[in-house]
Amino acid sequence: MRTHYCGQLRAEQIGETVTLCGWVDRRRDHGGVIFVDLRDRTGIIQIVSDPERTPASYPQADGLRNEYVVKISGRVSKRPDASLNPKLATGEVEVYADQIEILNALRKQLPFQVSTAEPEAVREELRLKYRYLDLRRERMSRNLQLRHEIIKTLRRYLEDVQGFLEVETPILTKSTPEGARDYLVPSRVNPGEWYALPQSPQLFKQLLMVAGCDRYYQIARCFRDEDLRADRQPEFTQLDMEMSFMSQEEIFALNEDMLCHLFKTVKGIDLPCPFPRLTYADALSRYGTDKPDTRFGLELVDVSDLLKDSGFKVFSGAIAAGGVVKILPIPGGNDAISNVRIKPGGDLFKEAETCGARGLAYIRVRQDGEIDTIGAIKDNLSDAQKQELLNRTGAQAGHLLLFGAGTTEVVNKSLDRLRQVVGAELGLIDPNKTNFLWVTEFPMFEWNSDEKRLEALHHPFTAPFPEDLANLKTARAQTFDLVLNGNELVSGSLRIYQPEIQQQVFETIWFIDGRSSQKVWLLAGSL
Repeated sequence: MRTHYCGQLRAEQIGETVTLCGWVDRRRDHGGVIFVDLRDRTGIIQIVSDPERTPASYPQADGLRNEYVVKISGRVSKRPDASLNPKLATGEVEVYADQIEILNALRKQLPFQVSTAEPEAVREELRLKYRYLDLRRERMSRNLQLRHEIIKTLRRYLEDVQGFLEVETPILTKSTPEGARDYLVPSRVNPGEWYALPQSPQLFKQLLMVAGCDRYYQIARCFRDEDLRADRQPEFTQLDMEMSFMSQEEIFALNEDMLCHLFKTVKGIDLPCPFPRLTYADALSRYGTDKPDTRFGLELVDVSDLLKDSGFKVFSGAIAAGGVVKILPIPGGNDAISNVRIKPGGDLFKEAETCGARGLAYIRVRQDGEIDTIGAIKDNLSDAQKQELLNRTGAQAGHLLLFGAGTTEVVNKSLDRLRQVVGAELGLIDPNKTNFLWVTEFPMFEWNSDEKRLEALHHPFTAPFPEDLANLKTARAQTFDLVLNGNELVSGSLRIYQPEIQQQVFETIWFIDGRSSQKVWLLAGSL
């Protein structure tokens, strides 16, 4: 049917006769000469039908409309200098159509325009109803092709460079509870019994390691019955890997090399390597989150020690109750952010409030270097405290200092949210930056206040640091996340392989007790 895809034509094909198939993206009549933008999944090429040069195709070209499906044969020609289009990969050439065959015409008006020349302003519900049209659009088509290129590159790297073996694991299986609810599938041949769709291939890949398949990977489908979020959906695909006989440093090196190769191959981007690292504790202290966007500054400053005896009870009371007081310093914030936005009812106040904060205190640094405060803060800060606040935050004239006071969790969450909002508003986030960051040394456990017990922060099979075994309750885990521009991209850990350590972990989280502990311990040992 065709000799080339639309997006493949270049100056090298000038003079050749080609046959193309695709959709009419746009048709234009310029004084009797008809121009058609023909589109397929590779791109767009300009087709020309001239009543003098291509009389055989002109009647068909005259009747074409957007989204007609056509087959076109013609000669590749160089575009006139005045009509060169540097925005298109095919912008140096055009095809004079000798023949046009309409394979399918449009019989009724489309629910929305597909053409790349039309602005994207289509409701998501309408896009999903007519998904076949939506996927024709350039952005969606490009996303599918990008995904394909990524998976193809990952497969070749893992198999050809690192010696991984791809293994498909079962979809219909028993429930292996993780961080979300399972999707259940009733069994026809065993009435009353159910299969669970996997949240991840967790147990299967561990079995593969024990079986001697020491480097496994899978482009795995995962299913989690949880509420929709911007970065979560009920079913998703992940690159799933498991490796035996590798240290944490070797795992870091492999992943860094893989991602550098991926970005270079697919996007032509050279990533700096090795990637920077930050401990979990430092990430929370400096950014208020374990997945910070490091493309911009606005780091938080803990001033709890300075204000613990403050006469301002909001500060001193929060610290006395085991909480913290932190500051988000905003250069140029005096001019950019008004008092109305910080006070109750303002947009920044509401952002903090949604994260559990009960209010926002603030200080403005005037042009003469003096600080401008209001109310109880103003009356309860000594000159020495004011100067120390400026020193610690590095505040200069024009700075706005936003205070968060309360529990550590609420302060971190609210100031992290404000940091993101203000960073975007002030244009501090460079969209062209690609900042990777390893976050390491997560705690082994966190406190479950509802059940009054410790529970695994990551999962109960994560190995603690050997030097922390003496006090497992406060141990750090050999687990890590790789963050890209504020989004968690990779999560992994070293697993426990000694049965006695696994038993200690189970006992710490009250997972086992008495005789049942021995049964679970034997299971852990067999895995």
